[in-house]
Amino acid sequence: MRIAVACDGLEIAPHAATCTSFACYAIEAGVICGCSNVPNMALTAKERANTLKQMDVTTLLAQTFSPEGLTALAECGIEAVPTTDVSPRDAVNAFLHATLMGDDGLTVESLDAEPLDDIDDAFAKIEYKLVAQSA
Repeated sequence: MRIAVACDGLEIAPHAATCTSFACYAIEAGVICGCSNVPNMALTAKERANTLKQMDVTTLLAQTFSPEGLTALAECGIEAVPTTDVSPRDAVNAFLHATLMGDDGLTVESLDAEPLDDIDDAFAKIEYKLVAQSA
């Protein structure tokens, strides 16, 4: 799985369509295992989405998306996720945390509701989310 982040320099771009590049993070078993940078070559929204799809990107993070961009990403099966993070790496980590742990993460309430001896169920839930995203 790959997660791309629309960037301007070392920060997340305000608009996915006008970003200068995409930081593409390779994810294996919920862990970042590589990163590459791909320039945004002033392509159309559809061409941009197809390029990301060819790179096996499943999710694109940016501050905002144009309606055309959202449509093109959806047609290519790429999830568009708005973020308020400044750092691309922080945005990817936050996305992975929300995806794998749920939006609330591990809280005292969730630990009380799910005893630690039910850890196998928790891992099955994580595996299910990963498989669902890669499909």
